[in-house]
Amino acid sequence: EDKAPAHNHYIQQRVFDAAQVQRLVWCPNSPDLNAIEPAWPWMKRKTTRKGAPKSRQEAIAIWNKTWQELPQEKIQAWIERIPTHIKKIIELEGGNEYKEGR
Repeated sequence: EDKAPAHNHYIQQRVFDAAQVQRLVWCPNSPDLNAIEPAWPWMKRKTTRKGAPKSRQEAIAIWNKTWQELPQEKIQAWIERIPTHIKKIIELEGGNEYKEGR
């Protein structure tokens, strides 16, 4: 749990308690520790390569098709780089001067 207001509503907490959901401590705003984050710029590049979709329906169709074509190897590579990100965050003592790829 990162204690963000959207994730910390009392009703949500009651539901979690009732369902006996185990919560994990998670640092707030940590896109470098989230393997899905690199997917969004990848998806944007792939879906707009031939220009922006002309309609909402076209955008949905293109995004769905591109999502299905996302290679598992690419996802695995994003997952496998998380330990490197963790080491860098520890090295910087959690500071916010961390830049991906540095």
